[in-house]
Formats: sequence, C-alpha cells, structure tokens
Amino acid sequence: MTTEDKITLLQRTIKERLSHLINGNYVLLDVPYYTNIGDTLIWEGTRQFLKTLPYKCLYTASVETYKYRPLPKDTVILLQGGGNFGDLWRRHQEFRQTVIKAYPENRIIILPQTVFYKEEKTFEEDAMIMNSHKDLHICARDAKSLEYLKKALACNLLLVPDMAFCISKKTLDKYRKEETEKALFLKRNDPELCEYDFASYIKETGELLHTGDWPTMEKEFKTKKHLDRLISRRYRLKRIPDIYADRIFRPFQVRKGIEFVSQYRKVYTTRLHVAILSVLLGKEIIFFDNSYGKNSSFYETWLKGTDKLTFVQ
Repeated sequence: MTTEDKITLLQRTIKERLSHLINGNYVLLDVPYYTNIGDTLIWEGTRQFLKTLPYKCLYTASVETYKYRPLPKDTVILLQGGGNFGDLWRRHQEFRQTVIKAYPENRIIILPQTVFYKEEKTFEEDAMIMNSHKDLHICARDAKSLEYLKKALACNLLLVPDMAFCISKKTLDKYRKEETEKALFLKRNDPELCEYDFASYIKETGELLHTGDWPTMEKEFKTKKHLDRLISRRYRLKRIPDIYADRIFRPFQVRKGIEFVSQYRKVYTTRLHVAILSVLLGKEIIFFDNSYGKNSSFYETWLKGTDKLTFVQ
C-alpha cells in the first residue's frame, strides 16, 4: 500500500471509531509538558482531530497542572494517548486512576495507548478501579494491547491508531525543511531501548549519518525552561502554564520535530513517533523494536505493508 493510502486509511479509522464517542464539550488531560517530541505529536494530532468535531475544549492540563474542578455531567474527559499505560511509566497510569475516581458521572475516554505491565497483580489492581466506572472507554493502540485489556476489563474497548496520524499535510509542509542526502539514526536512551547489532543494518557511515535522540532531549531550550518556571508558580498564576504550553511550547516542539526529521532522506529509528512522523513525511524508514514489543505490535497492527517502511524483526 502506498504511504498516502495508508495515512488516509488510518485517519478514516480514527474518525470512524472515535467521533461518535465524543458527544459533548470536553477537557483534555495528561498533555505532555516534557521534551519527548513524540508525545507532543500525539497532542498535536489529537487537537487537529478534535477541531473537526462540533464541540468545545473547556481546558487542557498536564499531570503537573491538573487540579480537580467540578464538571457538568455531559462533559467528556479525554486522557492523552501514548505508550505509558501500565507500570513502566507509573506516574501517568496513577494520574488516570485519579481522574477515573474523581469523575464517576462523566464519560471518560482514554485515547490510543500501548499497554504494558511487568506485574500482573498491578494490572489486576488497576482493573478494579477502571471497572468501577460506568462510562469508561479505552482505546488500545495495537492488537496486542487490546487482547491484554480484554483479560480483565469490562469497559468499552476499541482498537484505534495513534492520534499523530491526524497531523495535517498543511502542518507538515509549514515546517518541512529541504531534504539532504544524509540519513538519520535516532535511538532512544531510556528503559524502552532494545539493543540490536545496529551496525549490521545501517549502511551509511561517518558524516553521512546523524545519530542521537530528539533534539529537545539532548539540549535544553528556553521554551521548556520557561514552562518549568511557570509550573513552579502555578497556584499564583492560574492557567498561565497551560496557556503557555498550548500556544508556545506545543508549537515549538512540533516545529522542531518536523524540521529535524524532514531534512533526512532516510531514517533509522527505535522510536515509534520518529517512524510515524517519517511515514507522514514520506521517508524511507528502517524501524527497530523497543524493549517490550511496542513497535512490533504497532507495526503488525497498522503499518505492515506500508511502502518504503522496513521493520527489523
């Protein structure tokens, strides 16, 4: 399947599976105020998708800036998608549990997530909280995650692609840089890294190959430092961190990500959203798995057969 056809199919799937569930004004929580551009791309795609719906965003908040406030019962609560559902990145899972317990009367939708638990007992404990909510909808980002959730959850479960696929061509073209002959090897450096004999797959060497992680994770930028200062004073400056994050930090992260990846003709990566952004930009891609199979499961569910993409088993 051509890259363009694949993107169109995934965008249509997201619309068909999510649009009818979001049936009122909404809040968007757990948005990323950190330097992983991949999660910001999810946020950007989510925003662009939500703008196609006839409802209003009442507010957004991150884990750091969230504060309980009463909501009308017809307000939908959306929780950011990603790859932090489980016990590896526990802070975000615990935040979701807090929201689920705080709003028993509201519809809650957990946007597309990869699920991974090291400890089965932790999943069982989390499932008890999630099963207690009468209007909870969880979007699994891949087939493996969906089957895992089915083991213990009684809520509505859906299989939905990553929200970053909703980023428009207009946005991509706005920040796209001229392509060079160089290749990019972007390798994550955290608990999700799976070690391969990368050299055996990478043909480019020396000055033809740039290696590293997202630029925002290797260098400190003023926008992030300023956001951190605002968050530290959030009780005196109501809503200012969230406004700054939405209007300044998010666009900055999106721009840096697109500018960075677009300049390379070929991309090797261990990060899912480098691969997704590369698909959106029409790049040749060599895609490696992460430590627990997140990338391979996503590839098998949504990207297999995509033109110009090779997955390393």
